[in-house]
This record gives sequence, structure tokens and C-alpha cells, in this order.
Amino acid sequence: MMKIRPVTFAEFRALLEELGFRLKRTKEGEIFHHPSDGLKLFRRYKDNEFVDPVDVLSTRKLLDLRGMLEEADFDKILLRTNKPA
Repeated sequence: MMKIRPVTFAEFRALLEELGFRLKRTKEGEIFHHPSDGLKLFRRYKDNEFVDPVDVLSTRKLLDLRGMLEEADFDKILLRTNKPA
């Protein structure tokens, strides 16, 4: 399993916004919209709260599959991952 450092929602949001996503906060959750790439939904997070690893890793995979950011670049920018355990 990949070990990742904890990522705050503020850091996570900043990366997605750099990639052109815009955040809309609702009572039900966080909605990121990208003009050419659709929506990404998350539960409600506070800015200083750590994002669930499943949300981080699924977003990492999605961005890579859609050609927006390669996984290795995502890791360098946000995760600074360790070698697999």
C-alpha cells in the first residue's frame, strides 16, 4: 500500500483550482467543476481538515486518466510519497 503524507483540504483545493476546477460548497458536500472535464464531488471538509486518503488517491488517478496531471507530478506537488510498504 502506498504511504502518503496527510493533505489538508486547503492544499487539495489549491491544486485543483490551479488545474482549472472551481469549488462550490453546499450543505451536502464540496463540488469541483471543470469547464472541460465535468464534476468531482467530495464530502464536506474544513480547510484545515485532512482529506480522506481514498479521495486523494482517486483524484490522483482521475487526473492522470484524463490527461490533466500525471500521477508522478501529482505526487511531487502534493503527496511527496514514500516507497510502497
